[in-house]
Amino acid sequence: MSITGRLADYVVGLSYNRLPPEVVEKTKHCLLDLMGIMVRARFDAESSEPVTDAVKELGGAAGKCTAVGNKETFTPHHAALLNGTYAHSLDFDDTHRRGSLHPGAAIIPGALAVAEASGADGKALITGIVAGYDVGCKLSIAARPKVHYDRGFHPTATTGVFGATAAGASILKFSSSTLQNAFGLNGSQAAGSMQFLENGAWNKRVHVGLAAHNAIYSLTMAQKGVIGSSNAIEGEAGFLHAYTDGADPQEVLKDLGEQFEIYHTALKPYPCCRFTHGPIDLILEIVNEEDIKADEIEEIVIGLQTKGIDITGAPADRKRRPQSVVDGQFSMHFTGAVAAAYRRMVWADYDKLFDPEIVRLMDRINVVHDPMVEAKYPDKFAGSVTIKARGQVFYGFTDLAKGEPEKPLTWEEVVDKFNDLSAVGLNESRRNQIVERVANLETMANIRDLMALFRP
Repeated sequence: MSITGRLADYVVGLSYNRLPPEVVEKTKHCLLDLMGIMVRARFDAESSEPVTDAVKELGGAAGKCTAVGNKETFTPHHAALLNGTYAHSLDFDDTHRRGSLHPGAAIIPGALAVAEASGADGKALITGIVAGYDVGCKLSIAARPKVHYDRGFHPTATTGVFGATAAGASILKFSSSTLQNAFGLNGSQAAGSMQFLENGAWNKRVHVGLAAHNAIYSLTMAQKGVIGSSNAIEGEAGFLHAYTDGADPQEVLKDLGEQFEIYHTALKPYPCCRFTHGPIDLILEIVNEEDIKADEIEEIVIGLQTKGIDITGAPADRKRRPQSVVDGQFSMHFTGAVAAAYRRMVWADYDKLFDPEIVRLMDRINVVHDPMVEAKYPDKFAGSVTIKARGQVFYGFTDLAKGEPEKPLTWEEVVDKFNDLSAVGLNESRRNQIVERVANLETMANIRDLMALFRP
């Protein structure tokens, strides 16, 4: 059987009863985490209002599905587009280090829209999300993230459409052949360009939403009998041949059904590119332990791998002068300066882009290539930090940022993050109900009861 066929067989054959308890719990963590991000982005991200207006103009507000923070209800694919865009707009969403992607941003919004439209229960949603993470993450691993990125692709979107399609197919109880048709249609939809870095564009946010949106197009067409290309993943013009070099299609099937990728996903404590998180941890550790004040800092040298420098450290002149939130999210200089000056890095800190103290500190930050950090990539996103202050030198190295599976956020920390982010759009009663329902998601008879809490 083809690799695409075996992957489809796995997805449609996965049942809730096969999921270990720790995988079920991690799925709840990922769901609540992303829901808080979606709410905050709906009200705070500068891109959200224009994108929402555009979807309404396109006739999206004519269905029964929820786009968080909107009183109107939308068609499933448009709800997925909006929630997926919101989910990725703060760069605060989960990460998978081996796949070098944000799996939840496309997969969970797609799964929620399908579950709400079909009236699925909590167990079906959990199973669908787990299946979606397995497909999206394993496909990204097989695509060799560094090569895929070097081609100019953003795997969160390019593999996200396959992951979201798998999640929806699981929830809708597709046959393997129907899912293979949907995967075949995905092969003509996978998109997502890293060109957004040049001008801080909103493409990065929108193309993740479009991945969730396009997944529902593929699901609906396949359900109605539209034939998609065969061998969409491993074929001569399939995803792994068209989008990367040197891929091993067998990687897609490695440990499938034994190592659930959602369990190996990290949740972010800081709203910025994951490449910056290890250094932020180190900066916070050093300035707190040594009680270093911002005006005492002479220089901060941050060591990253080549890809981390490409995305967050170069060109230095531009990274030291971010002009927008997107610029700041991908500036090691800005996020490092905030951590050093304010001993935190939270969403509200993006109002400090032009703060004189932060500008002064950015000029004292140098991002350099560190061979020790490079040696850990892509299996681990490491980082090193050297701070020169008060005539002394302080050094730190880490290969595991906070939030990784080996250093996970607790349920209480996830709840705190959810409450902090979602308070802008949800009152305390609503937030408490959402937390309680997600905590007991496997007992929920209809996901519509959860999603209704996100509408004003």
